Amino acid sequence: ASGMFCNTTMVDMFSVPMSLRLTGAQDQTTGTVRDGGRAAVFDAVRQAGDFARLVVDDTRVIAPGHGLDAGLFPADYFAPSIDEVWDTYGGKDLTVATAAGTFTGRVRDGRLAFTGPASVSFAKPSTRDVLFCDGALAAPNDGTTGPVAAVLGAGFNRSVLLNGAPQPVTDAGAFYTAGITNHYSRAVHAATVDGKAYGFAFDDVAGFASYVQDTAPTGLRLTLTPF
Repeated sequence: ASGMFCNTTMVDMFSVPMSLRLTGAQDQTTGTVRDGGRAAVFDAVRQAGDFARLVVDDTRVIAPGHGLDAGLFPADYFAPSIDEVWDTYGGKDLTVATAAGTFTGRVRDGRLAFTGPASVSFAKPSTRDVLFCDGALAAPNDGTTGPVAAVLGAGFNRSVLLNGAPQPVTDAGAFYTAGITNHYSRAVHAATVDGKAYGFAFDDVAGFASYVQDTAPTGLRLTLTPF
């Protein structure tokens, strides 16, 4: 489709607060960081245990996936959570709703296997797979495996795969409440006026990304906030 499709991403790092205003068929703004929000992100990540080393002075906060690759973040951080998800859904079903239909999955022979509109399955992911939403959680643009992978990636980062609800969970109040969670993403979401951010690659699942689009755009303004 033609038009303008844009976001204020924090997938790689957070540094300069920025917002986008897209006008056209609608007048939309996203990404606005609240007063004091930048400092709050730095403080929250600095206080989040294993995430503290991701803060680089007052310059930027590195996303944990890149921190992992740089030796600044534990490669096994999500391992207990991943193991718990695999153990839990070895004994009961996990339901995932997508535009293609509903998938029902259970761990069999080490893989989380789903039936539904198509048969798709996933090997147990690593922490890096979770943070980058890649590897075992790679999402091809195929309308079946891709959407399920996106929901799983979001569920791991938001730490909601074990809350008993069908996925994706749409209540933002349930996100990031576990001890093992993506505290970087939690911090950048808490810093924005509308609660939306792009803290990881599949943060658009259920509409929580700082993303706007317009098929009849007339203007786009990028605003950088001094600090």
